[in-house]
Amino acid sequence: MSSLYATPTSAAGSDARTNVVYAANRLKEKFPESISWDDLVAFVLPSHKRTEEQIDMFRRFLQVNPKVSHDPATDSYRFKPLHDIASADDLLKYLQNQDSALGLNVRELKDGWTDVEETIDRLEAEHKILVVRNKKDNHPRMVWLDDPTLVAPLDQEFKDIWLQIPLPSVEDTIKELRRMNHKSTGEPARTDAITRPKKEKRKVRRGQKVTNVHMQGLFRDYSERRPQGGK
Repeated sequence: MSSLYATPTSAAGSDARTNVVYAANRLKEKFPESISWDDLVAFVLPSHKRTEEQIDMFRRFLQVNPKVSHDPATDSYRFKPLHDIASADDLLKYLQNQDSALGLNVRELKDGWTDVEETIDRLEAEHKILVVRNKKDNHPRMVWLDDPTLVAPLDQEFKDIWLQIPLPSVEDTIKELRRMNHKSTGEPARTDAITRPKKEKRKVRRGQKVTNVHMQGLFRDYSERRPQGGK
């Protein structure tokens, strides 16, 4: 008998929520294929543990699970990943239909397509997608659409000529930067820099309220002509 009807664990049938987890995992294994209701019940609920109440409860929880979609026409269920992508053509079509070049996170792809890395490697070699990989393990992290018609292969002769072009030494580079009054990266700050004299702050007379400080100097001071009290 097919493994479709194999009991996933001895705990199957004990709790409706647990049974839904088993069912969702099974649907994920079969994605993008669907599984009929009868086959799903046979997989999750063994006949010797099955009751009508358990079946009704199982369907009720399965219907509201966000990772499962139901087709009423065929009464079958299908895993619902973050992206409905399960083949190279699906991936290329998705990237082509993007409004902007946002690319696609490989972790999101693996939600429904666990072995996607093999296809990513092949499409990258064919120059159909661009791939950014993790530095630590070289696994793909992000993918974008590429255009193979833009690939311009170079003969090995030109590559050899390019590699034979000498580069200036670090010492010569630093000398040239200094000659142009530029500071090279990592060079310590100069201690002989010219220090500019500090500007003295304008002294404000104390003992009276000063307003419109920014207009001082525009008007003459007639305070000495102020009438003295009692005179």
